Amino acid sequence: MHYYAEVHPRVSGNLSLVRSLEGYDGFNIPDSPFGNPAPLPLVAACLIRRVYDEKRIIVNQRLLDINELHLVSIAQGALLISADVALTRGDKPRVGRDVGYLASEEALGLLRRSVRGIRVGLMLSMRYGRGLIEERMRVGADFYLVLRLSRPDELKGLEVGKLIPYIIVETENNVDIIRKINQPHFKEDELKGLFTELRDLGVEGVLLSTPGDHKALIGLTRYFV
Repeated sequence: MHYYAEVHPRVSGNLSLVRSLEGYDGFNIPDSPFGNPAPLPLVAACLIRRVYDEKRIIVNQRLLDINELHLVSIAQGALLISADVALTRGDKPRVGRDVGYLASEEALGLLRRSVRGIRVGLMLSMRYGRGLIEERMRVGADFYLVLRLSRPDELKGLEVGKLIPYIIVETENNVDIIRKINQPHFKEDELKGLFTELRDLGVEGVLLSTPGDHKALIGLTRYFV
């Protein structure tokens, strides 16, 4: 099982922090979280690639803000630095208006036809019913970032080798932020047991996020199994 760290684009330029995350197998870069302006994930990916030649990098791309030309261009750029692309609808933009006509499945098909060799992932939210989750997986993305996972057993019966659960971690320094996010989350003392269950299920990896407490990612490696 692989371990990925979520690195906000704003801190990707802190190369000393990026180097301190060498215990991870790769990195996921969100795209304008909560609709707030932020550096482009592809720029952040280029900075991280300067430090790590071979680690996996997943560039998130919001679909609310772009058209087909921009999407294909982003994917071509990701391919140049050997990064993957994860498509997400994204939150309503805090600046300007959304474009918002590209669906994830449509965008996936476009990239399949237009950018040979690019690995493309989709979001898979556990808040939807089992039938919709299985239908989503039949779309055939290369991987899925699993959102709102409360228990590992929710993944049983799915093609777990393509799944990367998104694990939000509560720390001493981000309790207030976690409460505002209002999503399933885990405390540090729960991680080792959680990782063991997910590894035994056979998931591809886990993506760890410590909103508002980026340095906490460094210490989480002690829970890896």
